[in-house]
Amino acid sequence: MSVKQIFGQNIHQYRKEKKWSQERLAEMLDISIKHLSTIETGKVFASAELIEKIAQALDVSVSALFYTAQEKSFDSSDFSKIEKIIEEEAQNAIVAIKNRIHKR
Repeated sequence: MSVKQIFGQNIHQYRKEKKWSQERLAEMLDISIKHLSTIETGKVFASAELIEKIAQALDVSVSALFYTAQEKSFDSSDFSKIEKIIEEEAQNAIVAIKNRIHKR
């Protein structure tokens, strides 16, 4: 499945969850219903500006519009792993900065 199709399906899904018609979302986005329809079916892709508007209108993150249903969602163990990686990277950055300062 292409990125355009995943993106379009997610818009469709989030719009349906809100029980909104294509007409309603298209009006909110200031685009035609036909344009929204071609985005939802994956025939065309939205501009970066429109992607931001869509995410705001649907009250989801931009990244949520690009995930497939098969992709794993985060759980608490994933967040622990992320925190550990961030701590390690922060320590590495501190050491690198100190090394650069001492070389001057």
